[in-house]
Amino acid sequence: MQAIARILDHSLPKPPVDLALGPSLQAAWERCRPDGLVTVEVLFYCRGRLFLMVPGSAAAARLRQEGPDLLTRLRAEPGLADLREIVTRRMGRQLLPNAAMKQAVPLRSELGARCFGSLAETVDDPALKASLARLAVALATDRPTRA
Repeated sequence: MQAIARILDHSLPKPPVDLALGPSLQAAWERCRPDGLVTVEVLFYCRGRLFLMVPGSAAAARLRQEGPDLLTRLRAEPGLADLREIVTRRMGRQLLPNAAMKQAVPLRSELGARCFGSLAETVDDPALKASLARLAVALATDRPTRA
């Protein structure tokens, strides 16, 4: 059993020693962040880089502007003395609300439906043939999709 544990210990990847996840950094971030960056979320800290999630380009620009002062304040916090860089990630697009779905662009395309339908007839792979046939049917029917 010890031999298996030793093999697993050496073969499984280990997180970096200085890895800190968002919840453990939240208090330090709230103490150091400027008031205009309340919507910015802390993701994690690793190897001298603090990763933040920003809601848009305006918050990212504000972070770049406040960068030097913010780095100084954050370095004074426990565990962040080696902080070298702040890395930002933009939040992904949210799903469209129901009101926006009503105004969505229709997917209907007769030419596309015919094209994929004829392509499905020439394919030998059953799974691919079925997939192309479903796509042809979806293009032939008038169903709204997200814009």
